[in-house]
Amino acid sequence: MTIFAAVVRHGSFRACAEKIGVSQVVISAHIRELESRLGAVLFERRPGHAAELTEQGHHAFNRVSAILTDITDLQQELAGEHDRRRLNITTYSFIMLKWQDRLDRFRDARPHVDLHVDLDPPDNATLALQVQRGDVDLACFFAMAGEELAESTVIGEERLAIYVGPDHPLADRMNVTAEDMQAHSAIMLTGDNPQRRLTDRALTIIGATPARVLMETDALALMLSNVRRNRAWICLFQDSVDDMVPGLKMVDLVQPMPPVQVCMLTRSSARHDLNLRALQAIIRSPV
Repeated sequence: MTIFAAVVRHGSFRACAEKIGVSQVVISAHIRELESRLGAVLFERRPGHAAELTEQGHHAFNRVSAILTDITDLQQELAGEHDRRRLNITTYSFIMLKWQDRLDRFRDARPHVDLHVDLDPPDNATLALQVQRGDVDLACFFAMAGEELAESTVIGEERLAIYVGPDHPLADRMNVTAEDMQAHSAIMLTGDNPQRRLTDRALTIIGATPARVLMETDALALMLSNVRRNRAWICLFQDSVDDMVPGLKMVDLVQPMPPVQVCMLTRSSARHDLNLRALQAIIRSPV
């Protein structure tokens, strides 16, 4: 099972063989033995092409990864909470800004734990698979109410809002409708930005998907410069504007933006991991 998971993670039989330091023939023999035991073809093999996972292979990879992770969790449990180790966190940069002081306290209290933070989360379903497989130890993500992942815990709530410059036509209007918003240009994050999925979903819920987009960018200074010049509206977290971006005006919407749940997810098999439990506790604690 370890060889099978390694082949998938390294992308090919050859890359896995080179990484482990054995011949490709040995790797192939291990895979065929596993296929025989499982009674399933895990890879589609074509001459001159890299082997690709079959549908059963994808399912097996997720299950095998979870099994291997359970074993790793048990090893960590038996080694004790003071054994040197690494915890992988995946979250959003907006959430990470609020966690900085908490994570510093965790590092001071548990210097033997190396925290690795990934600020480029995939969609929530993929993120849940990464947690299940053990690629991620703790995930913190956004979800609309009622769309939380199974086994996740809601640990907070954030609010999105629409902002414009002080002289924008929507700045002083009351009860602005979705149609009013669509009559004006918007500035959006790029499609590759994880937070874009969230703003798209929120705008869809209130029926205000922008009809005109002035630009798509992740450059905050460029966004704010154009908003301040009254060229477009933008969807941002209220806290980020209230705390760090003075001078913008929140648009008074007839239908408010939906609340955003902040959710935490860890593997059920890690419930005995004292380091991970301590990390969860400090994240939930007051600043």
